[in-house]
Amino acid sequence: MKFIIVLLIAQSCTNQKYDSSLVSKSLEINLADTKMRGIENNGTIYFLEEDLQTLSAYENGIRKWKTNVISVCGKPSVGKPEIRYLKLKPNILLVIFGKHSFAEIGLSNGETKFVGSD
Repeated sequence: MKFIIVLLIAQSCTNQKYDSSLVSKSLEINLADTKMRGIENNGTIYFLEEDLQTLSAYENGIRKWKTNVISVCGKPSVGKPEIRYLKLKPNILLVIFGKHSFAEIGLSNGETKFVGSD
């Protein structure tokens, strides 16, 4: 019985944690121009959480991966430590944070790497 309770709690922690009304079918989102915070493509939803730093991927309502771009890449030298723009490419999610800082996130595993600043 305890196992079932633990299993239900663990499952609820990884279930859908995004607002589907904020998910776009577009392959890019400029947060300055829209209230949308997610991109849906091929059954996967890439969603920016309320802190504007953390991105998660969901398949069938279950979180596949989660990454905090600011924690991994560091605070930007210019601008707020938050994500401003997302663009879905074939194997990566391109992220702009701060004013001019760039990161790439692997779609399959959420691996996040700092690309640079201009």
